[in-house]
Parts: sequence; C-alpha cells; structure tokens
Amino acid sequence: MAQSPLADLVCTFAPFDLDGDGRAEVRALEVVGEAGAPGQPLVVVLVEGQLWRRYAFELSWPPRSLTDHLRRFRDDIAADGKHVLMLVVDLHSGPPHQDGRTVLALRRLFQRLHALAPMQAAVLVGHFPDAMLVRTCNWRRNEVLTLPGKDGAPVAIDAATTNVRAVPEIVAHRCDLVLADLDGEWERCYVPGPATLVSAWASFGAAVPDRGGPCVALQLGEVPVTDVFHVRDGTAIADAAAFSLQLDGKDRDHEVSASDRQRGNPLARPEIAVSRIDVRGVAWRPGGRDFDTVPEPGVNITQGLRSIERPAVIAGRAGAAAVAPTWQPGPELQLRLLVDYFDRNHAFRTAPPTAAEHRPASLAHELGSGLAALRAADPAWADFLAPGYDVHQGADLLEVAGWLQRPAVLRTLRAHSDPWGAAFAASDPDALQRELGLPWHWVKDGDRLVPSWRDHRSGRADFVFWRAVWAQRNRNLPAAGGPFLLLHTGCEALSPPRSDLPYDDSEYGKFGHAESMLFFTECVAMLGRAKVFYDEPRDFAAVLGNGGTIGDAWRRYFELESQAANWDEVGGDIGRKRSYFWSIVGDCTLTLRRPAR
Repeated sequence: MAQSPLADLVCTFAPFDLDGDGRAEVRALEVVGEAGAPGQPLVVVLVEGQLWRRYAFELSWPPRSLTDHLRRFRDDIAADGKHVLMLVVDLHSGPPHQDGRTVLALRRLFQRLHALAPMQAAVLVGHFPDAMLVRTCNWRRNEVLTLPGKDGAPVAIDAATTNVRAVPEIVAHRCDLVLADLDGEWERCYVPGPATLVSAWASFGAAVPDRGGPCVALQLGEVPVTDVFHVRDGTAIADAAAFSLQLDGKDRDHEVSASDRQRGNPLARPEIAVSRIDVRGVAWRPGGRDFDTVPEPGVNITQGLRSIERPAVIAGRAGAAAVAPTWQPGPELQLRLLVDYFDRNHAFRTAPPTAAEHRPASLAHELGSGLAALRAADPAWADFLAPGYDVHQGADLLEVAGWLQRPAVLRTLRAHSDPWGAAFAASDPDALQRELGLPWHWVKDGDRLVPSWRDHRSGRADFVFWRAVWAQRNRNLPAAGGPFLLLHTGCEALSPPRSDLPYDDSEYGKFGHAESMLFFTECVAMLGRAKVFYDEPRDFAAVLGNGGTIGDAWRRYFELESQAANWDEVGGDIGRKRSYFWSIVGDCTLTLRRPAR
C-alpha cells in the first residue's frame, strides 16, 4: 500500500541537524499511524520514542498497552473531523545544552508538514524540550529608586521622574509560541550561549529624550544566559565614558513575521496550537536507604489499576539519624498516570455530560472570583450560581479538595502560584490527614521521619497535596467531579521547575505544579501562564462556547492582542506581548462537550 505524502516527508526528514554541527537534533522519526480523511485539518501527535518503546506491551489488566491507548487517542481526534498523523521521535539528549535548537528543529518539521497539509495542532506526548523566552524592552517607568550618578554617588529619583529600564527578563520559562508560530523569525532570536546580555537603567532628568542622550544617573550590568530566545524590543547602547545612553525604540519585533508586523500591535501569532502531555516530572517515588520498602502507589497489576496502597509510617534506622528520602523514577506509576489520563480524555470526548455535570466552577484565593469569566461558554450559565461552585473566600486545602469533587466540565483556578504550587488559606494538618490520609511528605520526629501534613499548614497546594487528592479519589471511587478543562491564572503555573537546566536533567520539571494538577486531578487540558503577570486570555470562554478547542482559545488571545489600536489597550510597551506568556498542558484539541439532546 502506498504511503501518504505526509508519511513520505517524515521518512526523509530525520536525522535532522539544524546547525550542521554533527549532532542531529531530531535523531529518528517514524510514522506509527494515520487516521481520518486527508483534506481535514491536520493534527500531529508526536510521541517520545523512549516512552513508546518502554510501554509497548500488554498489561494483564486491563488488556491494553500504552500504545493501544495512544492509538485510541489518535482515533478519537480523527473522529472529531481531523486528519491525524502519529509519529514517534528520538531527540538530542546530553551536552551541549541546546533545548531551544531542538525546538527549532521540530518547528522545521511542522513547517514542512504544514506546507503539505495545513496543520491545526500538535500534541507532544512524553518529555520534550521547552523554549525559554527572555525579553528586553526599553520600559519607561515612574517610580521611586536610586541609581548611581556620574561620580558614583547615589542619585535619588522620585516618582514624578520618568526613567528607562532596559533589563533582560525571563518572560516565559515555557513558550510554545516558538513551536506554534510557523512563519515567525524565531531562529534569528535564538541565543545558545553561554552569553551575556547588556542591561541598562537610566534617568535623563526631567524627561526622556526620544533618542536618549547624557544621563543624570545610569546603572549598567550584564545578564548571563544559556539556551534562550531573546525578544529585543528597543536598542539601548551605553557609553560609559560619556555617561550616556542612546535609545532606539523602533529597533524591535525581530521575531515577528513580515505580515504580523503590519498589525496594530505587532506580535508573533501562532498558526497552530501546541500542547504537552508529560508525566515525567510527577512520576516519582521515595526511595533510598530507609525508604526502600515503600510500595509503588496504586500499582498492583494482578488486581487491576484501581488498587491504592496506603504508605506506611517510615522510621529511621535504630541508633541513626533520620535520612530524607531520595526520590526515584517510578515507571509503573508513570504508566498508571498515563493510562488514567487517556482513559478520562476518551471519556470526556465520547460520554456527553449530564445536565448536573455540565457546569462551570471557580476557585479563587485572594484574587477574586472567576465564575463570570466562564459564563460566555454557555448561555445556560448566565445566571448559574450553585453552592460550592464559586469558592473565593478563604479556601483552605480541604475546601480545594471538596471543590474538585463537585461535577464541572469547565473550571478556573485563581491563586498566587509558582512553578511548584499555589497558595490557599491556612489548613489544619489533622483534618487533612483524616480526609486525605498520610501524605508523601516526611518531617523529623526525634530520630525518625514520619509522614505528616505539618509543612502544609500554610495552605500550599503542591505535588504532595495533588497526589494525596489523587489517592483519595481512587480509594473512594466513583465519587469524583469528572474530567474538565481548566483556565489557571496563577503566576508561573506552567513554568517547569528548574527550567535553567537542560530538559533531560532529572531535576527539570520535577514536582511541577501544572503536571501535578493535570495527572493527579481529572483535568484533561490546562491553559496557564509561565510568568509573573496579571492578565488572562480574553474571549477564552466565548471561543469554547462557539465550539472551538482550547487551542483555538489560546490562539484567539494572540489575535485580539494584535488588533489593538494602541499599546495602552494591551498593557503598554511592557505588556503588549503578554500573550507570549501562555501555553497549554494536556490536549489542545479538546472542545467543551455538552449534554446529549
């Protein structure tokens, strides 16, 4: 049987060496299936080769391998009117640190496929490198600060005086826009490093000249970077001897395609949606000298995949000080979590929710309710307000767990966050133990280590908490809230922990907040931010309400931002590219399912 043109292209693509240094970024590429009718929008499912090979065997119960689940996933997407190409890929690993270059190589693959058959989306299953974004902007600010004068003495600057801050800043620890913007100029923005980027902070006195000039106060520095994409919006060239700073605000938008530069707000717009299903960062188990008897949680193949074992109290060895656990990869847990994910993804696609399940739900702590932002997804939700569905007054961790038990298909979470977790109200450790059992977190008790919620009294929802929620859900089946889409507006919610490391380092992404929520709750897709900022994607719910995918909702935000008549509408010069901060984990091809009629 003849191969399709897409399969022919794939067969000739790898090995692919973007920079010709003899180290292929894409080492091997294989077509493992196509589904759907040619001519339909193309979705590429890219599976990590190691993951595909590791779990290409049948479990005794249920009688499916992970590859069977992936093939069903492919067919489910095709059933929504898509042409699906499933590929297995092996990528560069080991030194040098060049994650961004590998991302660019995958982008070349998407560009070639898109030229043959217009792509709608790419879903990356397994562990793939991320693009990290650094931006330098000639940011005019009014604030109280002190900068060095020409003689080195400090100069006090009041809030009425405008200064210019041109300091390189990480604006997205994960930026899938680089993969999704197929006509942009991202290759020219890549900085493999190690390198240094110049920073400058200056005051010119009463006003800032358009082109800069002699300074009243000037602070210069360097920011070391490795493996980043540098978005440079404005030139700031210092002359230390003359104590001056030359400015050029028109030297900007170098990553933006020629057509996108014509927009009211020039910014890169994605042609496709991209998302990731990566369990590696949360499939860990405690081990080490004093923890080698801890069972693998929830994995007893002979009794099926619903068995959950409660971890025992772990004590240090007699006569020796307690030793903290060393965390080890849990391959059986990885398989369990992936199987669970693809099962609920299938259920979300194929089992219409009941009227009682088709609800929105908002959880907020110190950031205000988000329920109004979800109402546009369904006219029936215009006046919806049921007890427990709009939690925004001092929610502790038990209330967070209870909120997840309430049936809802679309949720928003608003809480101060970081790459490891989100902050909620103070919580009672004893109540947490009664409700959720003993956690995978140990504290010292004399010369022993014992599992305890003591360190979660502040109300921190992290890997430990989300894993406990998962264990409780599996102990108490079928009591659960059902699969859902999530808009998470907390800062850095999608930032991988230790994103400064190469993606294949064992600490990269370990215990990440976004993946903990994706795999330990019933979430099937999450749109979130990878920076500290204050925005949220406009028209998110409206796109879902019109039948669009969560990937379409992500792309819509870029479109709206690009249409601004002036930059003040979109956060000013520093904020006008805030859409770059957002990405998706889970399945970007999902739509909001509705009850059967």
